[in-house]
Amino acid sequence: MKEIEKLNEAFKVFSLASESLQKYYSTLQAEVKRLNNQLQAKNQELKETLEMLRSVMNCIKDALYVLSVDGTVLMKNRVAEELGDLFSPERFTNTELDGQEIVLERGEERRIYLLSVADVRSDKTTTGYVIMLKDITEKRKEEAIRERNKRLIAMGEMMAALVHEMRNPLCSIELYASMLQKELENTELESLSKGALTGVQSLNNILTNMLYFAKPRTPKKERVRVGEFIDEALELLRPVAESRDILVKKKVDESTLEIDSSLIKQVLMNLFLNAVQAMKEGGTLSIRTEIDRRGYLIHIEDTGCGMDEETVERIFDPFFTTRDDGTGLGLSISLKIMQSHQGSINVKSQPGAGTVFTLVFPEELIVGEKERQGGLRYALS
Repeated sequence: MKEIEKLNEAFKVFSLASESLQKYYSTLQAEVKRLNNQLQAKNQELKETLEMLRSVMNCIKDALYVLSVDGTVLMKNRVAEELGDLFSPERFTNTELDGQEIVLERGEERRIYLLSVADVRSDKTTTGYVIMLKDITEKRKEEAIRERNKRLIAMGEMMAALVHEMRNPLCSIELYASMLQKELENTELESLSKGALTGVQSLNNILTNMLYFAKPRTPKKERVRVGEFIDEALELLRPVAESRDILVKKKVDESTLEIDSSLIKQVLMNLFLNAVQAMKEGGTLSIRTEIDRRGYLIHIEDTGCGMDEETVERIFDPFFTTRDDGTGLGLSISLKIMQSHQGSINVKSQPGAGTVFTLVFPEELIVGEKERQGGLRYALS
């Protein structure tokens, strides 16, 4: 009997223990379920946070990279993805590089970026890096333009008085040279009179540049056929071109622009003379026009000596010249005239391969552009 009682007592204890374990198991299941729900909620919250972070990063207009401490790229925004292999952020995980400028090139395009590097810390230990690239190309261009304009203003007043003093006697010399050329026409001395007149016209062009430099004027726009003002500028250049055995080729459409023709002719004369001076042994001067998304373009191409990259970057600076007898004002003033027409001048050149200057006029200066969308008619002469 005692053994049976002990066995019953043991069963009771076991039953109580089983019930207790069942309760604990149920409680544990409930806790696991609660924790699992919390984990899912946290994962969803983390996912939404990451999506928000990516959206914020993609709203940033600068290239942004997040790297681990070993240089592995963890995240990057859309601008950074567009840079692709042009930039390797793992090479710049050094905070001493913060604030430096770097240049990235893609084909002929060259962009300048400001580099920002910051380390991510946890308990005074570096756990990663954030790298940002800010495109400052346009800012540098604007700074260069402002600096160039300051130099123009600083020298302007000095030039004005000098030009006025020189132009009065020069007009008399040009008049007498023209009269002398007519007197010597069809004689052996005709070439000498032409040379004298050409020299006077060249000097007059220099003084005209200096006067515009001293006192820029607001363009007085009128409707002018492109071929008309190009022909007038080429006619002034003809004696010089013939004396240097330079062939002039022209492919100009029949467009009409609303411009200040006297100022644009001054631009053309500056570019034509530069081209002639670059072709000391003769060559070809080509002028052609076209319309594209940028507006109306006049291309002026020579087969001269060309320029290196450093020279190209400085040719529009006032008083910069590669010739001993140059003033360094022609291209600077030409750019200023084009900017007064809301246009620009582009240049492509390589040493030994000639130079191409492109005058870019905004589309709104093209008269009747909408009616001419069907195509351009070219007059070859």
